[in-house]
Amino acid sequence: MPAVLCVVNGQRAGERVKVRPGEALSIGRSGESDLQLLGLGVSRFHCVVEDHGRELVIADLNSSNGTFVNGQRVKRQPLQGNDTIEVGAIKLVVERAPGRKAPVPECEFTDSGKADTQVIPAAALAEAAARPGPMQQGADSSLRRHLVALERVHKAISAEEKPGPLMAVVLDTVLEELGAERGFVLLTDKEGGLRPQVVRISPGAAADARLPLSRAVVRECLEKRASVLCKDIQLGKPRAAGSGRAVMCAPLEAGERVLGALYLDAAAGRQHFDERDMELLSAITRHAGLALHRAELVDSLERLFVGAIETLVAAVEAKDIYTYGHSARVSKLGRRIAEAMGLPESEQEKVKLAGLLHDIGKIGIPEAVLSHRGRLTDDEWAYVRSHPQIGESIIRQMGSERVVELCRLVRHHHERLDGTGYPDGLRGDTIPMGARILSVADAYDAMRSNRPYRSPFSARDAIAELRGNAGRQFDAQAIEALAELRAEGRPAAAPDDH
Repeated sequence: MPAVLCVVNGQRAGERVKVRPGEALSIGRSGESDLQLLGLGVSRFHCVVEDHGRELVIADLNSSNGTFVNGQRVKRQPLQGNDTIEVGAIKLVVERAPGRKAPVPECEFTDSGKADTQVIPAAALAEAAARPGPMQQGADSSLRRHLVALERVHKAISAEEKPGPLMAVVLDTVLEELGAERGFVLLTDKEGGLRPQVVRISPGAAADARLPLSRAVVRECLEKRASVLCKDIQLGKPRAAGSGRAVMCAPLEAGERVLGALYLDAAAGRQHFDERDMELLSAITRHAGLALHRAELVDSLERLFVGAIETLVAAVEAKDIYTYGHSARVSKLGRRIAEAMGLPESEQEKVKLAGLLHDIGKIGIPEAVLSHRGRLTDDEWAYVRSHPQIGESIIRQMGSERVVELCRLVRHHHERLDGTGYPDGLRGDTIPMGARILSVADAYDAMRSNRPYRSPFSARDAIAELRGNAGRQFDAQAIEALAELRAEGRPAAAPDDH
């Protein structure tokens, strides 16, 4: 479900505006903004609210009077439910629609009764696994099973770059292999506390809404940076027959950092964890801790990377007030078209980023040409037509392998299916699908935007114009995907005006 902004005052008081995952909502006085607000102190392009999947972020667009969240002026700020946003004299409240993100169940750390507890440093577990002895006798099948489990985890964490999904895969594998009833990935937060990142409960586990965990076991695991095994421990005060729990807890580490812990338990009468199980859990958490650290670094760099691109694009578009915000809208619309066409999520992400960068080559076009309002000369038109190649050159110089993948989409977003486009005159299926999607999104937003020499097209007229050029200039499948988005009532680029 999407996040929702509710307008508190002004002409649009009471209006609720949705922000969907992966999208951005521009706010300002201009009619080209996704949410147009007319009020004292509101700039033409004031701010933008972006949904990054795991968080909602507001970014000020160098507005004259600033953007405020809960009374504090901000440049870029994560938003929470019930936050108050001030855009000039207009106030908005952030709502989070039910089902927007399944909440992680709350865990309750409880005191535990006395138990036979083994604290096993990781080094000791590694030595035990390598040393001949009773643990190895008759354990060939168990060893093979554990090696298979390690291989599954290794493949999963090698393929996953997002912290949440990565930990979910690890926990699912551990629960299946070790027969635990409950599993928790507990991560440390900035305040030094612990928060559940992923929680899993097997279908046969006894229901307990409190989800109690042993505070003593977790504390010992983190403080001693060692795996902890308790074969029968009582959670809570009154001890009832059969209420004991078998518990294992192993730290998630990366170098000198303790990132958190992986906690497993089961009813003591149903499951008996042993040292061999602890060896497997410890081996998995050693790999998982490093993978989690890597994923967090990738996630941080991703945010920095996208933020840098947005800043660069905003600097380019600041040359022309009539196209300000165009790239963000093309990016948002292109991604939704790609999603509606059933493209893989990785391809949707490429379209989104290429949409942000598709006009970056205009930084190499003289400002006098970009702001020219009359008919362009042949030389001026040649300048304009060169921006896809300039954009490709700029992107290649960024040196990022991920950005280089976008070069073809940026270079070919002005190609036409009949081969009369530029810069290479590609035709039909030789034009990358992502570039064909961006061509439709780019043209639609241009038609829906105000220009000094014409009024904006209505949404219906813009789609009719696209359909009139389907098969010659534009991809018919992308056009129909856009039309379906509008039929679902999802705003495409600017407010509706049938």
